[in-house]
Amino acid sequence: MMLRRVHLKNGLLLLSLCFVGLLGHQLYQYQQATTLNTVLKKLSMPVSPLIDVDSLDLSQADIAFAYAYHLQQQGLFEDAVAAYGQAERQSSPEQLKRVYFNMGNLYLQQAIEVATKMGIDRATALADVAKDLYQSALKQDPNLWPAKYNLEAAQRLSRDLPLGDINEAGEAEESSEELWSAMPGFPIGLP
Repeated sequence: MMLRRVHLKNGLLLLSLCFVGLLGHQLYQYQQATTLNTVLKKLSMPVSPLIDVDSLDLSQADIAFAYAYHLQQQGLFEDAVAAYGQAERQSSPEQLKRVYFNMGNLYLQQAIEVATKMGIDRATALADVAKDLYQSALKQDPNLWPAKYNLEAAQRLSRDLPLGDINEAGEAEESSEELWSAMPGFPIGLP
């Protein structure tokens, strides 16, 4: 009888220690999730000042991704590319599609901006990089429709750009037929 009480007492003690350990682990995970949510909220604010990289733990893929997006929103192309590269190295396959898609968007936005300033060669190169990134995103998730749409837009952009030397401002402008896309299908706006 006494032996049974000792075993029961030891069993309850072991069970309570396991419960306390599990509770401590859950509290730690909750604290980590709260910290992550706070950082993500701070980084995702539409109008936020530039956040110092030293105040962030970029070893977590979600924070590195959010920081890269924050830099993209601030218009810092080179820094955003480097941050997306860091996020890519830390990401799971599920996260990689988002990283590739956002990097493709970044390069496509830059290509459009450069093309409007008539930097045709650089815009074509940026559009080609965007196409490769969208294709990488589609390899991760073939049903990612925004990547399919943006891939087509990047293909149209690189084909719409004029080939060869840029005409001087005094020369006649090229007709719109020469700049028309070589992509099959109907242009937007027609039946």
